[in-house]
Formats: sequence, C-alpha cells, structure tokens
Amino acid sequence: MTMKERALNYPYEAPAGSFLISGGYCRDLPDSYGFDDRVGVLSVGSNRAPAQLYRKFGEDADIPVTAVNIHGCDIVHVANLAPYGAVPCSAFPCDGVVAPLNIAWLTKSQLAIMHETESLGVAYEFVEWDCRQVEHLHPKAVDRLFGYASLAGALGYGTEEPVALQAIKSQNRQFTAISQTEALSHLFASYAGDIAQFDLWLERCQQDSQFRDDVVDQLADSAIAASNPPWQAVPPDIDGVFSH
Repeated sequence: MTMKERALNYPYEAPAGSFLISGGYCRDLPDSYGFDDRVGVLSVGSNRAPAQLYRKFGEDADIPVTAVNIHGCDIVHVANLAPYGAVPCSAFPCDGVVAPLNIAWLTKSQLAIMHETESLGVAYEFVEWDCRQVEHLHPKAVDRLFGYASLAGALGYGTEEPVALQAIKSQNRQFTAISQTEALSHLFASYAGDIAQFDLWLERCQQDSQFRDDVVDQLADSAIAASNPPWQAVPPDIDGVFSH
C-alpha cells in the first residue's frame, strides 16, 4: 500500500463479524476461545481492520475481536490529521443511530502498544464507555469497555453538524456522510496555501509535521464538540485497568 493509498483508504476493510488475528492470519473466532487476562477496547476507526492490527502489533500477535453495535452514536470525521495523512474518526453522540463496530480484546502489553499509537493527550483521550450503549453480537460480553475519543472535536464541514464516515455503514444515520477522499479534498481546498496539486499537498502533510500541525491548528476554529457523550475520560493507567 502506497502512502497515498494509506491515507485515502482509511479506515480500511474490516470483517462484519467477530474474528481472530493469529499467526499473521485473520481467522474465525472459535466459540471456545478464552478471554482471560484481556480487556475490551472499542475499535472505532482503523483499529477495526486486520491490516491496522497487523501494523500495530506484528504478525505474531494473538488478538480476538468481537462484533458489536453501538447505540446512540455515529462515527464522524474529526478535526485532525494523522501522520500518514488521513482524517481520523471518532464516535459522536446521535440519538437513534446504531454504529457497527468491534471490540479488540487486548493483553496488558498490547494495551501499552495501543496507548502509544493513539497519541494520548494529544490526539485522543482514554475513555470508559457506558456499557448500556453496547449490543453484543458475540457471546462474549463486557463488564467494562474502554476506548479512545478524539480531543479535537468533529470536523467542521461548513455545517452545524458533523459529517459521518461513509465507509462505516451506521443504521438510521442522520448526519451527512462523506468519504475519506471528500474529507481530504475539503481540507485541500481550504488549507492548501500555495500548493496547486492535491497529491503534492497530501505528500507535504505526510512528510512535514509542522505543515500538518498548521493545518490542524486551522481546523480547530470550526471543530464541533460533542455534548453528553456516553463515555467518560479515565486515567490511562494500564495496571489500574487490569486491577478490576
């Protein structure tokens, strides 16, 4: 996958049901799988996808993933840019909407890796979800569900409401949905400066962290904050997460 494809293909293909990452392959999740010494972390964007789990944890990782529906939230583009050039996403409260997501069940060492990749305190905060919002599509359920919520707010797109991520097919969607290409094209049209070609602008965002940060700073002016989300920020202390 080229760097351009990595940006434009976000959040990448993910199976509709539960699965197991094991030995470099994506397999069916056995009914007998044991979830001991693992915590559930909701995957909202690219973490839903086997390709991203391989990238983060390596081919030797063993990660069970269970399918869920999240009620009362949609998945929206956020006012940020990932280092590889994609406009990331996050959950956003929206009554009546059902978002098809999944839960990655992580060991203590895997959660430490996930924390590192989510730029805690800069791009995302560690949160605990209200489990009443979660509809499990696999026999394994959660007592506590953790995740990551964007600190930047939803992407302003010239409207008062967020724009949803077209690649994730939420039910009863109420926000307008746009593709990753449309989101990035909007940023290019608004914040290209003297760069005339989209490909050159995207490459600059990927290679020049100061340039990317300048774009993100401008996005903050029109970002849309979530009110009364079904999660709350919690300390990212890994030992604390596993002590319950």
